[in-house]
Amino acid sequence: MALEQVFDYFSKYKPDKSDYQVVSCMGNEPSESDVSIFEKKFNITLPQEFRDFTMSRLGGLYMNAKEEVWPQANAYDVAPFWSFCRGIIVYGIAKEIPDYLDIYVRTEEIHELGFKDYIPFLKIIGNGDDIFCFDKKNKVVLLNYYNTGEAYAVDGSFSDCLMKQIEELEERKNKILSGEDK
Repeated sequence: MALEQVFDYFSKYKPDKSDYQVVSCMGNEPSESDVSIFEKKFNITLPQEFRDFTMSRLGGLYMNAKEEVWPQANAYDVAPFWSFCRGIIVYGIAKEIPDYLDIYVRTEEIHELGFKDYIPFLKIIGNGDDIFCFDKKNKVVLLNYYNTGEAYAVDGSFSDCLMKQIEELEERKNKILSGEDK
């Protein structure tokens, strides 16, 4: 799956009709130099697909279901786990990016916890235990940094992973809308 499929998905996204709040660095994209500075700091080379994405208008992506479509859970709510996973974040490098989207902040947090072989790039909102990362060989892994500390290989590239998470988010949203979370 190519990055073009991800861009195509968002080119069809209509903010006034969508079920999601979508925010990205639009107009504040990092330069090649900004990405290189990040790579040098963490002694890595990011996959080209991720570099292209983060330097695009979509870099630093936040996609969360609108409250009126999929209400956020209250403390102590009981429901199937999937029903709490109402969005995705793709960390970015843009200047003045908020901390919750900043790949520097997330990478330093993961490294401080002892996971220095990983660069986090995608988080499912509502899943506090797992984070998608690139390992030292630029393979996509799912790191359970909170409970087990283990990383599990994920098939495919950055764009495969991102598109799969978007598709799964759409499936979960449709389950919410049909009442399957009850």
